[in-house]
Amino acid sequence: MRITLTTPAIIFSTISLLLLAYTNRFLAIASLIRNLHDKKKEENKTTYIIESQINSLKKRIKLIRDMQFLAILSLFFCVFSMFLIFFDKILYGEILFVISLIFLMLSLIYSAIEINLSVIALNIQLSECVGEECERKNS
Repeated sequence: MRITLTTPAIIFSTISLLLLAYTNRFLAIASLIRNLHDKKKEENKTTYIIESQINSLKKRIKLIRDMQFLAILSLFFCVFSMFLIFFDKILYGEILFVISLIFLMLSLIYSAIEINLSVIALNIQLSECVGEECERKNS
């Protein structure tokens, strides 16, 4: 199968939306880190919950950095493949497009891992609030 110039262009919007979503996740986690840091300073002590959340956020922020980097590499190789296809270097363009897709898949795998860590962090937070205790704290 031969690809045309429009084939790599199709995933441009996908990669752009992924980068936007990754940036939003990064900003949300940065906000959480700041809040936990302030909470830790206010209480002058570190609880198990806060320590667990901070450790989880450290891992997640690194994963998001790597997700963004892989998505940027994917976009770069996608653009470069279009460049080669434009100059009739079809085989090289196809190879770079495949590399672009591999980077995109790796980015998505990292995203799935980060989502899993997010769920684990939420479960840690929920473990603090069990049954009636949670309702009393919220009242």
